[in-house]
Amino acid sequence: MMRRLLTSIAAAGLLVASGCAGIDGSPKAPGPAPKASAKAPNVIVIIADDLGYADVSAYGINRIPTPNIDRIGLEGVRFTDGYVSAPVCGPSRAGLQTGRYQGRFGFEFNNGPASRDVNENLGLPVGEVTIAQALKGQGYRTGLVGKWHLGANKDYYPTNRGYDEFVGLLSGATSYMRAATPGLRSVRTSGGGGEGGGGSARGRSALNAIYEGPGRTRVENEDEYLTEYFGRRAVEFVRRNAASDAPYFLYLATTAPHDPLEVTEKYYNRFPQIKDETHRIYAAMVSSLDDMVGEVLNAVDASGEGDNTIIYFLSDNGCAAYYPGMCACEPLRGGKLTHYEGGVRVPMMMRWPAKLKPGQVNRQVVSSLDIFPTVLTAAGGQMPKDRVFDGVDLTPYLTGQKTGQPHDMLAWRRQPLASIRVGDWKLWKSLDGKYTLLFNLKDDLNETTNLAQSRPDKLKELEAAFDQWAKDMQDPKWPSRPHTSYSVCGTPFEVPI
Repeated sequence: MMRRLLTSIAAAGLLVASGCAGIDGSPKAPGPAPKASAKAPNVIVIIADDLGYADVSAYGINRIPTPNIDRIGLEGVRFTDGYVSAPVCGPSRAGLQTGRYQGRFGFEFNNGPASRDVNENLGLPVGEVTIAQALKGQGYRTGLVGKWHLGANKDYYPTNRGYDEFVGLLSGATSYMRAATPGLRSVRTSGGGGEGGGGSARGRSALNAIYEGPGRTRVENEDEYLTEYFGRRAVEFVRRNAASDAPYFLYLATTAPHDPLEVTEKYYNRFPQIKDETHRIYAAMVSSLDDMVGEVLNAVDASGEGDNTIIYFLSDNGCAAYYPGMCACEPLRGGKLTHYEGGVRVPMMMRWPAKLKPGQVNRQVVSSLDIFPTVLTAAGGQMPKDRVFDGVDLTPYLTGQKTGQPHDMLAWRRQPLASIRVGDWKLWKSLDGKYTLLFNLKDDLNETTNLAQSRPDKLKELEAAFDQWAKDMQDPKWPSRPHTSYSVCGTPFEVPI
């Protein structure tokens, strides 16, 4: 019944316009991994790249049908107010991996382009504990398939940060397939996503190649569409590890639908009604992502461990605003790089049949920072006591054991941009004094009415809350790349990358 419902929803859709640190700050070398309980859940975190809130049909927008992604929400929980900790790839992923505001360790801006990342030795500080390290300490087999973007040099390499297995890219973007592939549809850009390191007609360079394993073996796979390749490798990981007595953790970080926009005719031909070529290719890439999610879900269910596997799905930030007219202006305004809701509020869903009732619509304010404590607690682990964590274990809120809001507030900073949400109120300001925006999200979800002058009491309250939060953040470890200008539903903004 549920899958028939999903099919009908899809048919209606179309696109419109170790926990402790050593004395030097690095994580202690883990001892022998304990045998995990047979009841410890497997964990899969699927993260899309530049996928907007309105690009997932589970949220009721007839834009692009995503029946497989929707299925996670229908069989679990759909979060309406799910946020990431930054509106851009690298910092957002740093927050997810650590369960901490990335500003606590200076990861305020993207660490790209790829050449700067390597030459200046940028990445996730070695003293930070990743979700993979924490779960590995609980006896989990850990794997990363897809995009890392948290440092390419040795100290930051995934297999040195808690992942037993890795296959994917270290940079922010790469080509999806060999450019000369017959039938490949593409829109070439100069890296508008702000990550740098995309592919070219000459193929992938050493900076944006696909690598595998601790030996950094280069994978030559440009004859296979990258989203399908990542899906295939993820399914292999699930099937192989489901046969083990130990639980597994898979971090599946697809690059879709991040630029460059490239897709095969298999997906392109699903959207003949879309006349704009760029929008059609984007929709097709989202559809390929949805197929990949379906393959992984099917593999999990076929393994016999579906009930006791936690599956998260989310995007790393808002939609691809670097393509004019690509982002929907409803229900959320704005996209990647902006601090409007559309930049930081993302599609977020969670499925865990053994614990969570299906079909939940959760309207509490939650964050990607919550994934770390939620899954580590579910695995029987304890949060490290030597540092502050900003995420919250969501399970008791989702089972009804706890009520109220998991977070009193959430805040974001990418200087000069700063924003904070407290209850229904949202402040977004430019720290250089260019503008101050205050919105009541309950009454004005689209952030169209600025109440900064009419509600000075709320403005003062939120400014004080942000200033208090910012006291615990470090200065950025490296500068932003040159700023770029976007038109957000007709309003121009200059934003850092």
